[in-house]
Amino acid sequence: MTLLQLRYISEVAKQGSFCKAAQNLYVSQPGISKMVAALEKELGITIFVRSASGITLTAEGKRLLDAGNRLLRDADHIADQFSRTALDRPESFCVSSLHYSFVVDAFTELVRRSKSSSQHYKIHICQSPDVLQHVANLESEIGVLSAGDHNQDYLTRALERSGLEFHQLIRSNICAFLHESHPLAEKAILTFSDLAPYPCIMYELDMDSPSILHEEFSISAFYPKRVVEITGLYQSLEVMVRCQGYDLGNGIISVSNKRQGVVKRRVEGLDAPVSIGWVSRRGQALSAPALEFVKALEMYCRDI
Repeated sequence: MTLLQLRYISEVAKQGSFCKAAQNLYVSQPGISKMVAALEKELGITIFVRSASGITLTAEGKRLLDAGNRLLRDADHIADQFSRTALDRPESFCVSSLHYSFVVDAFTELVRRSKSSSQHYKIHICQSPDVLQHVANLESEIGVLSAGDHNQDYLTRALERSGLEFHQLIRSNICAFLHESHPLAEKAILTFSDLAPYPCIMYELDMDSPSILHEEFSISAFYPKRVVEITGLYQSLEVMVRCQGYDLGNGIISVSNKRQGVVKRRVEGLDAPVSIGWVSRRGQALSAPALEFVKALEMYCRDI
């Protein structure tokens, strides 16, 4: 099967005639007929039923046409993207990150400051295995995650296997994040006993991913009995506000955190710092948007 065969079938179906399709495509009618017949033989189906009154798509032909038209649209889009000159192509950048508000702040700053007239920027909010995979597979140019004593060996091996390198931004102790309306917000330092009655927010991990990739598992002395597992930052804020939940994570309180009324509190016994940084493919030069994004990361990961 070729795209050319699919284009012929699409045009024949549109015109309702092999002759009209041949005229529109500037090819001979026998040429189109041979191409369609060859595809029917290859797939073992009948695409068109021919009669004195014209041609009709079979049920199998309709399914093939639907799938073929999707492929043709994708092919046209790809051809359009790569046939443009460098000046015409949209500026592209993609980042994958753990559920860090400061990364969202840096990303929005990149979008706000961009002077490109055509751009395609994308941010994935996900978990550590996905961050690593996205960068390794070139789905994302940069990934943002953390490394601590609890997962350092695992991440070191994963980075080595994937041909990635880690660039540290900051080291910070894990803290409890909660809304300013929370009953514990008035306390400067919390204990595990203080936190025990309230739901702990965790971000969903894939079932095949090791549990050590949860930041909460870096705390060997504490495992919450009440857990709310979520997938996104929006749900986190809702659980904090409406359920008096808390989140254990890196100690960076971001601009957007502060604007939303989120505060951080030290937790007694959490003294092992984690390294927060970005990963990229080893030896790969960063694009202009990626370099600007790293600058924004360095600015927004500072604890305000």
